[in-house]
Amino acid sequence: MATKELRVLRHRYKAAYTSYMHCVHAVSDASEEGVWPTEIIKLEADALQELNSARQALLDALYAHSMKAATPKTG
Repeated sequence: MATKELRVLRHRYKAAYTSYMHCVHAVSDASEEGVWPTEIIKLEADALQELNSARQALLDALYAHSMKAATPKTG
């Protein structure tokens, strides 16, 4: 069962991914139009940084959660 922390991190990751993909599509659209998308490129770089951060936080939390679940309980 996912913890509240994992749900929050999963939501952050999905939101960051969605934001990044919007930028990817905007850059692609600009390239089709022959436009240099200066502002979009800045947004895309920021979105990618947030995506990487959110991804790492989620993976770290998943690893920690799996280690807790794998630890045998004594007592």
